[in-house]
Amino acid sequence: MKRVKDLMLSTLFATTFLLPVAAQAAAVSVSEAAVGTQVENRALVGAGSQFDRSVGKLYAYTRIVGAEDGAQVAHRWYFGDDLMAEVTLPVAGNDWRTWSSKNLMSGWIGQWRVDVVSEDGTVLESIAFRVQ
Repeated sequence: MKRVKDLMLSTLFATTFLLPVAAQAAAVSVSEAAVGTQVENRALVGAGSQFDRSVGKLYAYTRIVGAEDGAQVAHRWYFGDDLMAEVTLPVAGNDWRTWSSKNLMSGWIGQWRVDVVSEDGTVLESIAFRVQ
C-alpha cells in the first residue's frame, strides 16, 4: 500500500510541477528560418542554401513563436562539425523575429549549418547551407 501511495504522490508531483515546464518548452517553435546575405527592415534578403566564398558575411534569420517575454534562443554556427560561433538572442514576445550574423573567411568552403537552440538546449531548427 505504501508503494502505491508513493507512486501516486510522485505522479501528482510530476503533473503539478514538471508538465507545465515541459509544455511551455514545447510551445516555443521556429516558424521561419533561413540564411541570407542581408537583413533590411527586419526581413531577410538574399536567402539561399548556397553562397559564394566571396560573400564575406551571412545572416541567420529566425521567427520564434510561442515564447514568453524575456525568453532567449541561441544561434550556433557550425562549419562541418566545428562550432564557430554562438550568439544568444533575446525573444521579447510571442511572435518575434531575430537574427545573427557571421563573418566568413574566404577559405571556409564547405558545409555549414546554424542550429536554433532553446534555453533548455533543445535544437528547435537547423538551417543547412554551403559556401563554395
